[in-house]
Amino acid sequence: MAVSAARPQIAGVIFLLLAGVAIAAIILQTWWAISQDRGITFKSEYENGLVAVRLLEEHATQTLSEADSNLSTVINAIQSISREKELNDDIIRELITKAQPFNKVLKALQYVNTSGKAFVSTVDYPAYQVDADERTYIPYLLKHPEIKQAIIGHPFQRFYDTELVVPLARNLFSDNGTHLGIISTDISVSYFSSVYARVAKDSKAIVSLLTEDGTVIVRFPLEKQYVGKDIKQSPVIKELAHKPIEGNFTDKQFLDENNQIERLYTYRKIAAFPIVSVFARDNDAILIPWRERTRDRLVFSGITILLLCILTFSLWLHIRRLHHSEDSLRKSEMSLRISESKFVNLFKFSPVPLALISLADDHLVEINDSLLRQTGFQAHEILGKTPQGLQLWEDISLRANYLNLLKEQGFVDKFEMRFRYKDGTVATCLLSARLFESNGNKMVIFTPIDISQIRAIENEIRQLNTDLEERVRQRTQSLEETNRELGNALDSLTAMQGELIRSEKMAALGSLVAGIAHELNTPIGNSVTVASTLQDHAVNMENELSTTQPRRSVLAQLTRETSKGANILVRSLDRAAQLILSFKQVAVDQSSNHRRNFDLSTTLNEILVTLEPMYSRSTHSLHIDLEPNVAMESYPGALAQILTNSVNNSLTHGFEGMEHGNMHLKTRLSGQHLVKIIFSDDGAGISAEHLARVFDPFFTTKLGKGGSGLGMHIVYNLVTDVLGGKIELGSELGKGTTISLILPLIAPVKQTDKFAA
Repeated sequence: MAVSAARPQIAGVIFLLLAGVAIAAIILQTWWAISQDRGITFKSEYENGLVAVRLLEEHATQTLSEADSNLSTVINAIQSISREKELNDDIIRELITKAQPFNKVLKALQYVNTSGKAFVSTVDYPAYQVDADERTYIPYLLKHPEIKQAIIGHPFQRFYDTELVVPLARNLFSDNGTHLGIISTDISVSYFSSVYARVAKDSKAIVSLLTEDGTVIVRFPLEKQYVGKDIKQSPVIKELAHKPIEGNFTDKQFLDENNQIERLYTYRKIAAFPIVSVFARDNDAILIPWRERTRDRLVFSGITILLLCILTFSLWLHIRRLHHSEDSLRKSEMSLRISESKFVNLFKFSPVPLALISLADDHLVEINDSLLRQTGFQAHEILGKTPQGLQLWEDISLRANYLNLLKEQGFVDKFEMRFRYKDGTVATCLLSARLFESNGNKMVIFTPIDISQIRAIENEIRQLNTDLEERVRQRTQSLEETNRELGNALDSLTAMQGELIRSEKMAALGSLVAGIAHELNTPIGNSVTVASTLQDHAVNMENELSTTQPRRSVLAQLTRETSKGANILVRSLDRAAQLILSFKQVAVDQSSNHRRNFDLSTTLNEILVTLEPMYSRSTHSLHIDLEPNVAMESYPGALAQILTNSVNNSLTHGFEGMEHGNMHLKTRLSGQHLVKIIFSDDGAGISAEHLARVFDPFFTTKLGKGGSGLGMHIVYNLVTDVLGGKIELGSELGKGTTISLILPLIAPVKQTDKFAA
């Protein structure tokens, strides 16, 4: 009796131990998965960083190689001339001036002879000598003529245009090896900025380009104190000298001394030049997705452990109840015999399919109504017969395993088998059985639970999951390929559009130059004619005065004509000076697009002076009504481009086929902070179908006839992006066109303006 009573307690202890092992396994597996995921997260970040620095390396290598190639071209030309004649500073200056390899990257060529005297290839750089203190490479190369390769100078901000540049310089030799001096060029750092700023913004990272000896060329997010900063003493710079061509490291202060933030830095050394590209993201930002996944894992593991504890506790209580029930059954054995009839009724009417079989002869002794309904048999068809005779087991070999388990354990739980019904159908069942004694005979009570429908549903779900995973994989692959192609196409289109827009702006400036040159012919020609006449009058007066008796009438007439000619000469030269002054200011504004303070009416009048040649010799007129004393802090170059394109559109499109047309330009203040600029014409107007597409890039009704379709697109971008305003367009066929600009008196500050300030 004591041994029998102890069995449930031992089983409960064993079960609790197994539950503890399962909980420990869940905790260990969760910890391992979190650790592995953290390592994978940093590895993925490193791979993304490598992609970024390789892209930055390619961009920097291309820019510097292009600059070095231009220097080599000029040097080769100089050496070629040196074979024919002896070189001097004047010849070298002439060659450099003719070379002029200027583009969006290279700003000018500089030549410094061996005596340290400098010459710049364009007159737009009169203050070159003021920057000499920043150009530390000059004394270095003059002192070391043995250096043949190009070197990168210290980045600095030129004082005359506030532009940040990086010098690239080489020693210059004649064909016979004579050291002639230094030739160098300035590379605009803004060319790096567009790519580096976009990478930094998209990745929320620190992106930098620095020399291997520890000079920062560019660093984003942009902080002025880091541009050209010397970090030679940084331990990181010293360690990088011994590191491989690319790799990663962690640091809290490198390139960000103000914030003590642990970051993962990915770097790549550029083989062709002694510079390094760096990409860094702080560890907290990198680990945000990992923390979210870790939280989900911990919540899931906690719920699993909680459910396991609840299940363990419930089973423990169940075991205790079974223990008490066993004692109660043992004590009430006699009572159970008395209540046998009640048990028979409970067995017969149970909703669970049940059957009783004698283990000795394997005959079915009893079967309840639920099992009869499930199998389709009648009671007389099944009682007293064996499972083999009724062929209830589809695979009879499994029955031997079932009986062995039953005899060894005294019970069987959820033994899966195939059960054959009366109509021949075969169902998947979970067979549970218990072995017990009744009146000295070993009996087995068993219940076959039909799970055919559950198995069918599981198979369907499993197949659906497989199909869905395959579809998701295929769809993901297709989307990735499509996105990659679209990204490449968008990058190409953006680059092409940018180049076309720049070409359109330069074409407008070229047209402006041609018009002003033509307009200057008249006052300058008149001035030449009057000057020659005055010269003749001076000779005649000198001859008359040399006579013994100069004639008063002749001298008076020469004096009157000289005074009249002088007046004509002054008016002509004033007209030419006015044209040149207006053109100079408008051209500088339009080419540099710098922000400055200006009076709106004065600036618009200067722009209109330069535009006058476009319509002055036609029958079309421009009428102006400008409100005085409107002070603005904005971009006059953008206003010049907008007004130029508007006038050109009216002359080209609006007045096509018309003998006389009128253009009107009016300005009015709108509140305390806005100004409204209205330009209109009484030309042909724009049709409704074309009105909605006027600002689209490449839309033009003059395709193939000189129209690029970018004029009004440039106007829209300048108004909304540069000037920070709004543009409205109204037009009807035959009633002309009106363009209304609503602009802030103080334009929003762009990133480049913040730096320049």
